[in-house]
Amino acid sequence: MAAWVPILVAAVALVEIARVLRDARRARRMNRAMHELRRPLQAIALGLESASPDLGGAGACLEQARAALRDLDGIVNGGVERVAVRRARIADVLEGLERRWSFADVVVERACPEAEIDADLTRLGAALDNLVVNALRHGSGVVTVRVLAGGGNARFEVRDRGPAPAGTGAESGARGPRHGHGLRVVADVAATHGGEATPAGPAPGGGTLAAITLPVSREPLGA
Repeated sequence: MAAWVPILVAAVALVEIARVLRDARRARRMNRAMHELRRPLQAIALGLESASPDLGGAGACLEQARAALRDLDGIVNGGVERVAVRRARIADVLEGLERRWSFADVVVERACPEAEIDADLTRLGAALDNLVVNALRHGSGVVTVRVLAGGGNARFEVRDRGPAPAGTGAESGARGPRHGHGLRVVADVAATHGGEATPAGPAPGGGTLAAITLPVSREPLGA
């Protein structure tokens, strides 16, 4: 056997491995974008079917669906993921979240009315919505969202009242390419904004709590 044959075989194998890895990464990105598309569309459907449909909340969810479609387009046709950061009051972030979840057992505590952050509000909203979805799916009772501001940071906390009762299906732990993207979205959004995500864990006084901590803006809105 010629000396170059093993080298050629190894080179071909490396090229094939690189192709498989590239395809796997692309598939994960596409599944994540589709996950982010399904979530707001499901929220729109549930919101419009509720006793008091809120078109404003549906519109906020629709903007998240548009962002997911832009991500899908970038994956298929090439392009750079766009992050549209702007200054906003935390109270406005909470108001948008409250409207999107007006049909569910979600209570948003309005606090920090003057505190501000620099963020892509659509992507931050998507991250918070993923935490709410997980709390509704795996927890029980009313889900509470609040923000604690201090030390140059704003901590968005999402809390349920305890594990879902056995037999509800929430404990099934479904896995597959279509599942498990929500928490990665949360972690990526937190990192992109210079913050950090806190995985769900026991909350003081009972229940489960997950959080996103982001730096607050040092200059007032309009400065």
